[in-house]
Amino acid sequence: MAQDYIVLETENELGRVQLNKTVFSSIAQNVIEEDENVKLADSRTFKNGIVTKIENNSLYLKISIKINHKANVSDVCAQLQNKIFESISYMTELKPESIEIEVVGFIF
Repeated sequence: MAQDYIVLETENELGRVQLNKTVFSSIAQNVIEEDENVKLADSRTFKNGIVTKIENNSLYLKISIKINHKANVSDVCAQLQNKIFESISYMTELKPESIEIEVVGFIF
């Protein structure tokens, strides 16, 4: 069953931290906006281009993007995956299970 939040493990008994899936979408969106070769695919079909799913306290991202036509697609996708993984891991101390990058077009 899909959830809207993820529970982070805490080291003390003061409480627990729960992060909504929009937090992870926002982090990924910020990383994409910093890259000049990539743009989120925005249309009615793709909504905002980021689908965030949480199942069994694990995070899955599917990101639809457009890439600059002069850029190397596989290099840009690999770098983008790494940057998103590192940003989410650093900011939330959670490691995503999957970050799927889907190229749906090119920027001319």
